[in-house]
Amino acid sequence: MKIILLTNKDCHCVDLEQALDMLGFDYQRCDVEDKPILVERFNIRHCPTLVVNDIRVIPIDDNNITHLRELLVAE
Repeated sequence: MKIILLTNKDCHCVDLEQALDMLGFDYQRCDVEDKPILVERFNIRHCPTLVVNDIRVIPIDDNNITHLRELLVAE
């Protein structure tokens, strides 16, 4: 599974990164300000956002990290 964590300089995604690490997922962290092509390609409107296998876009907020775990473990 290929996971890209899209963030920005103001993004506070420590909980998300800890959850991904705890679950044993490898991921690539990309700053959207440095990779505007990803913003356009995936129509990113919110950070942090996960892109899974180049097709599934999951906007993340504090309330859905538990849901995220369920989605990723089910993959």
